[in-house]
Amino acid sequence: MVQVRKLGWVVGAIVLLLVGVVGVPTAAQSGRKRESPPRQYEPPRPVPEQKPESDKVPSPSQPPRPRLAPADANRIPDAPDGAAQEDDSQEDILTIKTQLVSVPFAVTDRRNRYINDLTAQDIQVLENGKPQEIFSFARENDLPLTFALIFDISGSQQYSIAEQRAAAQTFLRQILRPEKDLAGVVTFRRDIELRQKLTNNLSALERAIDDVRFESGGYIPGGTPPIDPSITGTSLFDAVYVVSGEMLTREAGRRVIILLTDGEDTTSRYRLSDAIDMALRSDVQVYAVGIPGGVPNGFGGVSITGLDRRTLERLCESTGGRAFFPRSPSDYVTAFRQIETDLRQQYIVAYSPADPTRDGSFRTIAVKIIRPGEAKDWRVFARKGYYAK
Repeated sequence: MVQVRKLGWVVGAIVLLLVGVVGVPTAAQSGRKRESPPRQYEPPRPVPEQKPESDKVPSPSQPPRPRLAPADANRIPDAPDGAAQEDDSQEDILTIKTQLVSVPFAVTDRRNRYINDLTAQDIQVLENGKPQEIFSFARENDLPLTFALIFDISGSQQYSIAEQRAAAQTFLRQILRPEKDLAGVVTFRRDIELRQKLTNNLSALERAIDDVRFESGGYIPGGTPPIDPSITGTSLFDAVYVVSGEMLTREAGRRVIILLTDGEDTTSRYRLSDAIDMALRSDVQVYAVGIPGGVPNGFGGVSITGLDRRTLERLCESTGGRAFFPRSPSDYVTAFRQIETDLRQQYIVAYSPADPTRDGSFRTIAVKIIRPGEAKDWRVFARKGYYAK
């Protein structure tokens, strides 16, 4: 009888011990706080292999994928303390099981004037062609912005960079709100260089733009081959892909790329479809200021090398942005003013997908205007889809 009692006591002790061990993590996790995400660049996420046969995937024997490298680490200051680097380490975890898809969009009429009086009853949202129930609708003009100015400094842009710099600085002075917004500066030809990481410091941004210069090495017809052929070329698609995936993807607020380029791409490892795909995955809108390229013609003049409008329009419209095409350098400021207006004149519609599964698939989005009358001729600028993840 004594042995039975001892055995029962031992079993009871083991049970209590197991309960105590299992209960420890639960009690410890109940008061866990969310750490602030590090403000640093992460490698881009892999893109699923869903490419058309006309686009060839780079072979494994080719050089490593392009990355965003600092042009000069010593001249890239940290963003000052303040709103841009708030410590939210004391916030509790908030889990929302209902997935909401947020879609910024703008609407213009036939004269390119913005429509600012829409209501939720005036629009319909389709996902994969099926109507969705709208959760919220608002006209927003005060959302935080996080954007990257990307300058094409390849050979074809050497005669317009000065005007581009001036227009970009004017744009920054007008749009950047240090208490809410962040901006960065990137340049590209074959390689991609970070001139100024994201900051709310206007002086640092202006200095970075001042340093943007045409750098010899690009191909000039009939000219002498570049001393360093590794920098020859224009990697536009790589620049959009890497900036979206490394620089902007983890940032708060609206994420925007503003491109200054002629749209020509000669040396990218990624394709246009890859760049669009990464921008959509990172929820980045792309805007472009299309600037025709030019090279010396050997007779003391400049030959215009062209402008790839189709590429820039596809890149921008697929991500919910717009492409602008100034007719002369004096129109650059006007183009930037249009971008500023566009960023401040957008609606935000949110909906809960009728299909709640998060299988990583791409789902198309269409915002339709259903107001009768002349609204049938209005144009909607919104991203073309998202990944259900």
